[in-house]
Amino acid sequence: MSNLINLEPWWRFAVALLIGALIGLEREFVQQRTGEEDFAGIRTFSLMSLLGAIGAYLVEDFGMLPFLAAYIGIILLVWASYLGEIVRKHEEGITTEVAAIIVPLLGAMVIWDEFEIASALGVMTALVLAVKPTLRTLTSRMSAKDLRAILEFLLITAVVLPLLPNRNFGPFNVVNPYQIWLLVILVSGIGFFGYVLIKLLGAEQGVGVTGILGGLVSSTATTVSFSGRSKGNPELSSILAQGILLTSSVMFPRIMIEVAIIYTPLLRVIAIPMLAMLCANLGLVFFLRRRRNTLDAEERKPVEVSNPLRLPTAITFALAFVLILIVVQWANEAFGEAGVYVASALSGVTDVDAITLSVSELASNSQMESQVAGFAVVLAALVNTAAKAVMAWSLGSKELRRTIVRAFGIVMLIGLVSSLLIFVGA
Repeated sequence: MSNLINLEPWWRFAVALLIGALIGLEREFVQQRTGEEDFAGIRTFSLMSLLGAIGAYLVEDFGMLPFLAAYIGIILLVWASYLGEIVRKHEEGITTEVAAIIVPLLGAMVIWDEFEIASALGVMTALVLAVKPTLRTLTSRMSAKDLRAILEFLLITAVVLPLLPNRNFGPFNVVNPYQIWLLVILVSGIGFFGYVLIKLLGAEQGVGVTGILGGLVSSTATTVSFSGRSKGNPELSSILAQGILLTSSVMFPRIMIEVAIIYTPLLRVIAIPMLAMLCANLGLVFFLRRRRNTLDAEERKPVEVSNPLRLPTAITFALAFVLILIVVQWANEAFGEAGVYVASALSGVTDVDAITLSVSELASNSQMESQVAGFAVVLAALVNTAAKAVMAWSLGSKELRRTIVRAFGIVMLIGLVSSLLIFVGA
């Protein structure tokens, strides 16, 4: 037992050493890849983290002086190295220097019983250092509007959300400002994730990739974009039809994710129809791809997708969500199940997120039966699929019309059959 106790500090020193080595490894890799010399690599970072751990270990017996002396010494060394770079007129940033100042603190945190946080911060630091090329690519493709949208998203997340009351009130006692705004952040975050991927990968890599990523932003908007493009370029109708089917496919897992987050038991009700329609969509994409599996340069023209993170958009969604929440609850109480289904169908014409989140929220609060909520979600998905078929028919080329109407007809048929088997049987 005494041996185990005597060994106790050594594993902490080892963790501190590994944290420094991880960050140093990333810096060493960059130096080897670019051919540029830096003042610190894997050994230096490891030793700096270990020095921070040793200083923290001595605090118990000698106070803060050893740790402060070690930490200030590292800062002075980093400062001297940076001055030397300036004297030699090397145009280098201070990223490595900042990382060097962070590392001793992480080593100290391991000694001070914060090794989980220290390990997580070490991984995060190495990740931030490693994604420099990706971040540069992203920022080079950003516009002033994108930056404003990001700041607005941070505003609605970090500033607005904490100020909202987390309690129910209003008509039918279903309005909870905090939870509603949290759902706004969820939907906006999903859309923003798809938009960032488009910025990083570039839509020019293929209509298929654009269809999938565009579905995260808005499958309806992407369908309109692809359909309009087929009108001007009929020869692209086949591949654009694949893109429309792919962007529509994203809707089904997106619905399941939203339901799982709000009310997981409801996922069991909708899973089979959602998965059946998803498989039908993907199977049709595979069939179309077999007919045409090569893309020429013309087919790789980018499709413009706007940034979904705008404060007016978030506010509009919140208001629409509240309205739908109240209307669905009113329809449920006034007309029973039929009223809910009418509200679901009307909402599904343009969007499935609001109705999905609304009925999931009501089901989670026992204000609506799971079977009713589940069928309302599936009905909204079916109506949205039909609406996109109408859009493609109205805006698309002759070949695209024929392909999409047939494909969406199959998807809707499979969705109806699987839904009847589940809901009628229940």
